[in-house]
Amino acid sequence: HPSPDTSPGGFGAPPVAAMMQKKRLAANALKPTSSAARVKTKGGSGKGRGRPEAFARRNLRQAMVLRLRQQEQQRRGNKVSASGKQVTAAAEEVPIKDRAGYPLVPTKVDPANWRTKEGKPVFVDMARVPWLPDDFGQGVKMTNPISRSRDGAGGTYTVWVSSEGKVYYHRKSIEAELGRMLTFRDGWNGQMRLQRLSGRQTDEKAFFRLLSPKERKCLPKADELHFCVVSARRTDTQEGLADIALTQANFEMAGVTPTWYVDAGSFKAYKDLGLKVVVGGKLTEARNKCLRDAAGMRKACVQVSDDISRYEYYDGEQAENGSDDAANRAFAAATCHVLTPVSAARFLLAKLRGAQGELPGYAPQLAGVYPLGSCSRAFGGAAVTTANFVLGDFFVVDRSPLRFDEEMTLKEDYDYTAQHIARHGGILRCNRMTVSAKHHAPGGAESLRDKKGLEEQRNIAILLRKWPKAFRAHPKRKNEVVLQWPRGGLDAEDRRQAKRPSAEAASHAAPHALKRPASAARA
Repeated sequence: HPSPDTSPGGFGAPPVAAMMQKKRLAANALKPTSSAARVKTKGGSGKGRGRPEAFARRNLRQAMVLRLRQQEQQRRGNKVSASGKQVTAAAEEVPIKDRAGYPLVPTKVDPANWRTKEGKPVFVDMARVPWLPDDFGQGVKMTNPISRSRDGAGGTYTVWVSSEGKVYYHRKSIEAELGRMLTFRDGWNGQMRLQRLSGRQTDEKAFFRLLSPKERKCLPKADELHFCVVSARRTDTQEGLADIALTQANFEMAGVTPTWYVDAGSFKAYKDLGLKVVVGGKLTEARNKCLRDAAGMRKACVQVSDDISRYEYYDGEQAENGSDDAANRAFAAATCHVLTPVSAARFLLAKLRGAQGELPGYAPQLAGVYPLGSCSRAFGGAAVTTANFVLGDFFVVDRSPLRFDEEMTLKEDYDYTAQHIARHGGILRCNRMTVSAKHHAPGGAESLRDKKGLEEQRNIAILLRKWPKAFRAHPKRKNEVVLQWPRGGLDAEDRRQAKRPSAEAASHAAPHALKRPASAARA
C-alpha cells in the first residue's frame, strides 16, 4: 500500500541502531562469518572456517603487523598483545602474491627475498599506498630499539621496495630517485588490485535462494542487464580515483565490465584509466542515454553511482511492532549478506519481474534500495514497498519508456520515482537492501550545489509544480522534500500538470517552495 517515506520506512535511522550496527560489524570482523551468512571461499563450501577469505582484509593486515610487532617486542624482552589466534593464522596463510603490497610487474628481486641493508627481512604488506608505482612493492619490517623507545611500543615500520630490491623509508626518497613527483595516477593499477583482493561477498547461489520460487524463475543472467556508472570530474583527486577503482573492481569481481557515462570534459581522463567510457553529458542527459542504450540492446538498465563502497542485504523477520526498540532487535538478529553490484541488481530485477500483476494496476518497472546506509528502522515495516522514493545511487529499470526530466539538475530521482508510480502503478523498493554511498563528495552533481541552496530550491519548485499532491517540504531538513503519494492516486488534471514543462514558472516558485503547511504531518 502507498505509504509516506517516514518511520518505519523512511529517513532517519535511530542513533541506537547505528551504534548496534557498528558494534556488530566490529565483533564479526575478527571471526569467521556464520554458516547462515555464507561467504564464498576457495573450497567452494561457502562456510567461514578461519580461512583467509573469511576475514576482512584490513583485519588481516592489522593481525600481520601486530604479530611482527609482538615478535620484535619479545626479542627485546617485552610483552605485547596480538590479534586472536584465528585471524593471525589466517593472515599468515595469505600467499605473498595475493597481498596488495606485492609488485604488479615482474621484478629483479623476488619479494620473498626482500632485505634491508642490515639484512633484516621485509614482509610483503597487505596494504598499498595510492601513489606507489607498479614495479614497487610495499612491505613491513621490524625496527631496532632506539633511545626514545618505550617498552611495548613500536616494533614495525612500513617501507617500499624497488624492483632491484632497494628499500625506501620515505616517499620523497623514491621521487628523488625517479626524478619526478608521484601521484595517485601512478598507483591506479595498485589500487585496482587492492580493491579486488579486498572483496568478500556472500555466495551468490545461497543468496538467490532467498527469492521466492516465482522470483527465481524470473532471475536474469548478468548479460541481460546493461550496467551503467554515471560519473563526472572524479579523476582529479586521490579520493575520486580510489572511488572509481573500488567501483570498477566491484564489477570486475563479478565478471562484468560496466560502461562509464561521463561528461565530454572528463572523457579522456576516464579513458586513460582503461575504463569503458562513453560521453553521456550532464547528469539527467547521461541517465537518459543509459536508458536509451539499454533499450536499444533490449536489456534492463542498471544505474550506479561512482562512490558506492558496499552492497548489503539483511535477511530477517519483521519487528513485532513499529517501535524503534523492536526494529533494532529485529535488525540485530538479521543475517547480513555482502553482495556485488551484479548480484544485487539481478536480485532486484527478479523481484521486480516476479511482482508483475501482484496487485490490481501494479506493473512496476523501477526497483531500488533503502535510501540510508542502515536499514534498521525499516525492520519496523514491510520488506518491500510500492510507493516510496527510489534512490538514484543504485536502481534497476526494466522496460519502461519513461525518461528523466532534463530540466532538473538535482533531485531528478524524486521526479523519476513519481513518474513511475503514476505510469506503472508503483515501484518496488527493497527495504532490506542498502548501499554505502558517499554524499556531497567533490565532483559530479555536487558541483551544481551552491551554499545558499538556490539550485536545490529551483529543483524542489519543479517537483512541487509537477507533483503538488505527492511532495511536501521536509519538516527538519533544509532544502529536502518528503514523498507521500496520495492514497487516492492522481486525477486527470494532476497528470496534465506533471507533463506541463515550465522552467520559468518553476524559477518564480522557488522562493515559496519550502513553505510547510502548519497541518502537515511529521516525517
